[in-house]
Amino acid sequence: MRDHDVTIAKALAIILMVLGHAGAPELLNNYLSLMRMPLFFFMSGYCFKNTYLDDSISYMRKRVKGVYWPYVKWTLVFILLHNLFFRIGIYNDTFLYDGQVMHEYTFQETLKKMVNCIFMRGTERLLGGFWFLKSLFWGSIIFYLTKRFLPNAWAGAFLLIIFTLLFSFFHLKIPLLTISSRDFFAAFFIMTGHIAKNTRIKGISLSNKIITNKSLIITFALCIGIGSVYWPTSMLSYQWNHVIPYATTAIMGTFVIYSIAHYLNVNHHGFFRDFLIFTGGYTFNVLTWHFLSFKLVSLLIILIYNLPMSRLADFPVITEPAIDGWWILYVTVGVSLPLAWRYAMTRIQYTIKTYNQKV
Repeated sequence: MRDHDVTIAKALAIILMVLGHAGAPELLNNYLSLMRMPLFFFMSGYCFKNTYLDDSISYMRKRVKGVYWPYVKWTLVFILLHNLFFRIGIYNDTFLYDGQVMHEYTFQETLKKMVNCIFMRGTERLLGGFWFLKSLFWGSIIFYLTKRFLPNAWAGAFLLIIFTLLFSFFHLKIPLLTISSRDFFAAFFIMTGHIAKNTRIKGISLSNKIITNKSLIITFALCIGIGSVYWPTSMLSYQWNHVIPYATTAIMGTFVIYSIAHYLNVNHHGFFRDFLIFTGGYTFNVLTWHFLSFKLVSLLIILIYNLPMSRLADFPVITEPAIDGWWILYVTVGVSLPLAWRYAMTRIQYTIKTYNQKV
């Protein structure tokens, strides 16, 4: 049976992730960046079944099917669509992002990117959030190996944070697979989720007890606010000296989001709760399609403000209007459009299945 607390927590986290890409105010984004993505790794460890420790083949099969294959499949699709996106203006060779402009791929470039995709090395700009799948895949394997050879989860978490610090400080990467500090950090958060599932500490366990200690949750929320001022960072931008404080506020943030999720699950029934449960079940769809969905809002902004059509290639959003409040519509469309498509496909599949059964 699905744990709706976890599902709603994932829904809240994916919505906050989209908000982070939508051009929201800096103070808000800095606050949320300290907790939204680690929650997914944390929940992966929380949902880990100890029976997998005696069945490594099943665990690896699940990781390949649920994380690696979706990464490869959709990256290949977006690579093949790259030149089409370029020709219709979603990419262009004038807009500079992260020090680079886009261009049409040659046949050789396409092949090279497809090969790199197999090793999870790089992805398409419109799939920028897929760094998470790479870190989830390698982080899960690192977590699993650590747990197998070091059964004490607390010792495993300590070892993983040490590797995170070392890889970050020395800018290390494992060749070919490009496993970096971020992947060890992901493994650490997975391990802490596993610890939380199997450890009951009064007031901070992932159970109903956490809801009763509202002062603790408020304290956590305030600590995250302090962190957003003194060490604003994220899974993509942290430095080695941010690892420990970031890990601390990220874990606090996970408990805050989980507490909110539990409250919504218990006290709210109807459309909103159902929407969050549906969203939490299809976070991958939002992760995959929200950048492309943003382009509809960008097109609307271009038409309203009479901007040059080349601004459609602004990534991830057209910044100036986004900061002025359009970020709310970016978030709404970035979340709802992928889910609406998924819901429509689900209904169509159900209708076809029902019809075939009747026939």
